[in-house]
Amino acid sequence: MAIRKQIYTWELHGDGGDGSSLANYPRAGTSHSILWGPYGNIQAGGQTGLVKENEFVVIEKIAATPGISANDFQTTGVAPNVQLTKWRPNMFINLIIDTTNYYQDPQNVWASGVSGTASPYPQLTIDAPYYELWPPVYVLPHQTVDIRYTLYNDIQLSAAAGSWNIIPQSTILAAVYVEYTLYDGTDAMMAQKLLKLGIPVTVATVENYRRLLLEQKGLETDTFQHYLKLMQDENQRQKKQDKIQGIARYTRYGSED
Repeated sequence: MAIRKQIYTWELHGDGGDGSSLANYPRAGTSHSILWGPYGNIQAGGQTGLVKENEFVVIEKIAATPGISANDFQTTGVAPNVQLTKWRPNMFINLIIDTTNYYQDPQNVWASGVSGTASPYPQLTIDAPYYELWPPVYVLPHQTVDIRYTLYNDIQLSAAAGSWNIIPQSTILAAVYVEYTLYDGTDAMMAQKLLKLGIPVTVATVENYRRLLLEQKGLETDTFQHYLKLMQDENQRQKKQDKIQGIARYTRYGSED
């Protein structure tokens, strides 16, 4: 039983060849998972994104390698040993819960997701993020979650242009970053209860709920409204405190309470 902040990263490295391999690099415009599949540092055998019955997951951030132009690359060395050290994938990432894409077009059909230029990883001064995954995404028990990426700059075609001879294994062509909170055991049960009460699931609200349970007599049916009122009062107190301290998110300023 615990609350754990987690990160998951995926990277696509060079294979030591010239970049023409179809086995080691995805084709442009095709979608692939960071949890399973043929490309990048996938764990042996891949893994499932199933959330167990005693778990509750809150995905708080997703980011990917920024960059649009495939011509924005860097090399070192001289022919025939020109090595590629940096390359821009024009990359998009999407969240899939069960069979539903989180990012969809206005017709509610499949879309590639959010650009790494909008949500860059790693964050640099020249690549400041202007997209935020807010509100966070809840993944409930027995649901499956997948993070899929799509590259729109073609590695094979770029290699065919002859601008380099080798892509070293140390060169990272594309990367994905995911940040989430895993609630386990009784913490997951409290997270589900907060969700039913309409209260945002955060580390602070879950810990406050646990404190209230310890101070009170338990979760009997006739005290349900009592707990609801306590949590609503705490939520309002936290909103006011955030506003006073100047740390409230923009969603906190929608009301005067």
